[in-house]
Amino acid sequence: MSSFKRVLCSISFVAALLAANAAFSETLEIAAGSDNTKLLEHIGAAFEIANPGVKVNVPPGPRSYDDLAQDLLRRATIGQPLPDLVVVGSGQRLYAERSLAVELDPFIAANPELEIARASPVVREKGRVGKAIYGAAIGVATPTILFNSDLVGKAGSDPNNLPTDWDGVLALARKINRLGPPIVGGYIEADGGGAISLLWLLQSNGGSLMNEDETRLQIDTPAGRAAMNVLKGFGEAGQATAAMTRDQARQAFAAGTIGVLAGTSSTIAFAEKAAGNRFKVLAEPFPVKPEGGTIATAGPITSILTKDPERQKLALKFIEFALGPRGQQIVAESSGYYPLNQRSINASPELKSLLAQRPNANAVLSRLDVATGWYAPPGPNAPRIFTIVTDHLLRVVGLKEAPEVAVKALTKEIEPLVNIRR
Repeated sequence: MSSFKRVLCSISFVAALLAANAAFSETLEIAAGSDNTKLLEHIGAAFEIANPGVKVNVPPGPRSYDDLAQDLLRRATIGQPLPDLVVVGSGQRLYAERSLAVELDPFIAANPELEIARASPVVREKGRVGKAIYGAAIGVATPTILFNSDLVGKAGSDPNNLPTDWDGVLALARKINRLGPPIVGGYIEADGGGAISLLWLLQSNGGSLMNEDETRLQIDTPAGRAAMNVLKGFGEAGQATAAMTRDQARQAFAAGTIGVLAGTSSTIAFAEKAAGNRFKVLAEPFPVKPEGGTIATAGPITSILTKDPERQKLALKFIEFALGPRGQQIVAESSGYYPLNQRSINASPELKSLLAQRPNANAVLSRLDVATGWYAPPGPNAPRIFTIVTDHLLRVVGLKEAPEVAVKALTKEIEPLVNIRR
């Protein structure tokens, strides 16, 4: 190659590098757990197309939200730069109380036309800590009740007329359990992380873990006892003798050996695929008390960490996109979560068509009006509290502890670990 050609090649190579760097005038850094990485990559790719010159970077994240939080806290402590956004399913309180997450209320107040301001209330409620909003949810997983149509029929019940309250659900589970081994009548996921299982049952019965001012635990209450009686009912419907973990129960339901599975909506797609043509997976909304009942939900919540005003604008723009019709469609297509912004669902024929092809989606969407966030108690002892809760829930569903004993024991053991506000 001649000297002239080598010079031309060098110039072309440098020009290409400069062009590549110039193509992305801004880079948005997002930290997330590994369970949300793929979803964010898909949303990020669509965001880049809609916003030429912006690059969305989503590094591989840890599987544990606790590991992610510890990494970000370490970086903040030693002065390392934080990502522009963090996306987690729980632990919002930690980011707010450590002053890492940016409060979103001023943005909402300054511009009520933002999608985050006009979106379904659950979008904001899932990011609420106390009286302020520190995050916006972009997808949701709710508790649901899954039925095996084949076992419902074999037990003498009508798959087209499924029960909608706990008395009916548990009565059907007991009937299915009488079909005998290897069939298990019913199973409720009592070992969900972050005490989510207790929150499902407490809130759906009109209660809460603590009162609004966080001055008192509310486990030893009518709602708490009702929650424990549901667990006992599943134990009596076969779960006590099944000796299965949550993941094993999901596999067993998909294999056709559990009649009723109370758990998270993120299981629906897996169960439908695994069931194939052997039986229909029928999903019903989680039973909720008409007066004051709500449901705790999981799902990705986006929080702004950057304190730079210009980067905050870019981060907010990404959140707006994720809440819009295209972003919500990607949530439905690329994850086990469901879209939660009803405005975007109504505005998108493609998304409405997609959800219409999923009849079980109604079990989730019909509960968005009572959906709330994933509550965490104040103070640094939440992980210990969650472990205590899970231990007692498993004892109740295993018929090793009476409901009335469990609510008193939980109150006694948790109260010293909670920073009660006086």
